[in-house]
Amino acid sequence: MVANFNSLNFIILDNTAFVSAFDPNQVALQNPGIRFYITSSVYDEAISNPRSSRIIEIAEDQQILKLRDPIPESLKYISNTAEDTGDIAVLSKTDQGIIALYIDLKKDFPDQNGIIISDDYSVQNVCALLKIPYFSYQKRGIKRNIKWEIYCPYCYETFPSKLLGKKCDHCGATLKRRAYRGKKRKL
Repeated sequence: MVANFNSLNFIILDNTAFVSAFDPNQVALQNPGIRFYITSSVYDEAISNPRSSRIIEIAEDQQILKLRDPIPESLKYISNTAEDTGDIAVLSKTDQGIIALYIDLKKDFPDQNGIIISDDYSVQNVCALLKIPYFSYQKRGIKRNIKWEIYCPYCYETFPSKLLGKKCDHCGATLKRRAYRGKKRKL
């Protein structure tokens, strides 16, 4: 658990928080002014789980959980950033949405402190690059920000990040990703 929830005004939850049995209702009891946000796509994912749906119902009834989607400009910014880090091919639209929502909330409430709770390493990687606070609820979390490059494991050609998992134009092998080390490999 984050030791200092009392310094936060808002928390954005990924579905992994609900799957991991994070209960915003318990946190709100100890921190009465805190608000929780989820996007509609997180809501759609979480509501299908009976345990999560009950937690969401209670939080909505208590008016501590708000449903809000990010604006298109923020989504585009996050998509471009994920392209730069090489995370775009593994960062879902839902994941991009929670990061973009943080951007929107900070614009609307610049003096407030917030955090994203997600166990997704790609979410954490993009957040780290943008200096967005995040908390990994069940997993250890990333240790450092990584810039990924997409490459062919046979001919070592590099490709744009959105081509992860596609076939190499040169040899037909499936493209993979690796941490970028700052220099190109030579054959």
